[in-house]
Amino acid sequence: MSETPATYEHDNDGMQHAITRLRATLTMPFAPARASAALTTNFARWRDRSFAARKTALAKIATASRWSMQLLDESIDALLAPFSRDALVTFSSMLAPLPRLGGFIMPANVPGAGMHELVAALLSRSAAIVKTSAREPVFFHAFAQTLREIDAEIGARIEVITFGREHEDLTQLMMRECDFIIALGDDSSVARLGGGARLFGFGSRTSGALISLTAPANVARLATALARDVLLFEQQGCLSPHHIFIADADDTSAREFTAAFAAALNTTAAILPPAALSFQTASAIRRIRERARWRCIGGHPVELLEGDDMAWTVVFDADARFTLSPGYRTVVVSSVREFDDFAARLAPVAGRLEAFALAASGPSRARFLDVLAGAGVTYLCDPGKMQSPPVGWPHGGGDFLDYLARRDG
Repeated sequence: MSETPATYEHDNDGMQHAITRLRATLTMPFAPARASAALTTNFARWRDRSFAARKTALAKIATASRWSMQLLDESIDALLAPFSRDALVTFSSMLAPLPRLGGFIMPANVPGAGMHELVAALLSRSAAIVKTSAREPVFFHAFAQTLREIDAEIGARIEVITFGREHEDLTQLMMRECDFIIALGDDSSVARLGGGARLFGFGSRTSGALISLTAPANVARLATALARDVLLFEQQGCLSPHHIFIADADDTSAREFTAAFAAALNTTAAILPPAALSFQTASAIRRIRERARWRCIGGHPVELLEGDDMAWTVVFDADARFTLSPGYRTVVVSSVREFDDFAARLAPVAGRLEAFALAASGPSRARFLDVLAGAGVTYLCDPGKMQSPPVGWPHGGGDFLDYLARRDG
């Protein structure tokens, strides 16, 4: 198709035109190898920090989000790292090339979130209408435009639109016309869309880490790697760790690791400056700090470590169960004594865990893996790799990938 896709915003007729145009692309010949090649080239360009489209897009996002450019560069590098040529070709061979129209409702808080699902759809012969938030309308518009410049036919299979959640009529039009819907956001946002077999909702999910100190380890290296996992995307995505557990360590060793981790956050903050916090976020972090201070005064096994100007916050709470934080470099660290204890600590987020960084060896590693599998973790990795899941990552449990792999559609 030679028609150049346009951007349609806040307009029912424009949305219908986009859907009709995308439906037409589904009748065109499709070669998975060509799609893989076009995406490979696009990802290679976007991994280049000097690429003009990337620089322009990230500058706009930095201004709107009040995140630093340094942090955005590191975060986007981590997001794009897994999408190599070999990975895309191998993953493409696992999918059923069936013509489908997918609707993608992307979140506002993490630029590029949903990339894994979008790539999977494009490699499976689907066309995609991507709805971005009015609060982050930049990344996918720019990414799609580059894809069209590389390969007009492959690029014609994606249309990016932007409108706010108040335009419920446009959302319902997507729900009616698309063969499947991918929805990323918090639980309430996904729930507003209703149910149905074609809706794949990725609601509120979180991640953590487990470090075993039984074997000799480079504590400083592990602490630095975990600090990177926390800092990227300002701890706003489902792959960002909120709670670190220290296994097989006495209270002194656990506190020493906590101090090393806090020092790594402090050092890295000078390289990747923290975001300017909203009043609500700053207030939430202050409440966490004050509660930790009072609990420490009250004799609880709690210690507060904090950076200047709200740059980072670490609470050592020896007996805490998994604790969600407001993000923005706010982490709880606890010690665990045994496998049953670890499972009990994960209970508050069981079924909502996405990723876990794991540094453990020997017989205990298998037991920890069993506990994490039982809690629903979909991605295990070494510390420092949490923001770069593989192309075939079974996000949310893998139901969407199963759908794309079925030959019956």
